[in-house]
Amino acid sequence: MIFQIFALFMWGSSFIAAKYAYVMLAPALMVQVRLLIAGLIVLPTARRYLGRIPRAQWKPLLWLSFANYVLVLMLQFIGLKYTSAASAVTIIGLEPILMVFVGHFFFNDKAKWYHWVCGVAAFLGVSVMIAGGAEEGGEISVSGCLLVFLAGLVFALIMRPTQKLIAEIGAPAYTSVSLLSAAVLCLPFSLLLTESFTVQWIMPAALAVVYLGVGCSWFAYWLWNKGMNRVPANISGVLISMEPVLGLLMAVLLLGERVSAVSAWGMVIILVSAFAVVALPRWLKT
Repeated sequence: MIFQIFALFMWGSSFIAAKYAYVMLAPALMVQVRLLIAGLIVLPTARRYLGRIPRAQWKPLLWLSFANYVLVLMLQFIGLKYTSAASAVTIIGLEPILMVFVGHFFFNDKAKWYHWVCGVAAFLGVSVMIAGGAEEGGEISVSGCLLVFLAGLVFALIMRPTQKLIAEIGAPAYTSVSLLSAAVLCLPFSLLLTESFTVQWIMPAALAVVYLGVGCSWFAYWLWNKGMNRVPANISGVLISMEPVLGLLMAVLLLGERVSAVSAWGMVIILVSAFAVVALPRWLKT
């Protein structure tokens, strides 16, 4: 579990790093560069596993590589361009609840009554957060939040298939080959979605891109996938509730983002609802 906790800390900071990186290059191009950096790092390891992965596993591996890295990251970071890091990372807080409902509707993992209550409360919180808007230094938009939400939904949908594939081929093989594959699979989408290929070389932005590629892509995914073999999918979903707390604090402290009092209450409702999904099962058993 400790591996996934460290990974979540890094992912919690990724939206803040991305805001710095946007000064230098467009969001879709940033995702491509981030995956290329991670792909180059794992290349030596991936070469050792390429011939060992059974042919039957390649189709799900490529699909999961595309969904887990290309689709999720594109949705998240293009959405982030149109909204604040604070609101985007708060939407990420919905993922534990999304994980429960995906399990209910697609994997016969039935949700309890309190899951439904927390889900309704969380989505009410989203409405309040968006309606409240942001003060100077922040921005909250429906389109940006929607794209980040869709990224969370995709992540929740592929959690269990990813865990199954990792159990079959091993975390080192999956992490290295999937990251390398994602760097290639991302190319046509980055060419299509990049608004401008102009790069403004600014040192803080360049360091942010390197951090996204090395820390938030390669190292964080290595930690997360290593923990996938030992942590059930529902628990992994629960751990995700830690990510928005750190990200929200960093958005306020490092980026100087400000949200209105109404939006702040919406964020609190979302985070409390996600925490309740974690805590209520234990409280009800005692």
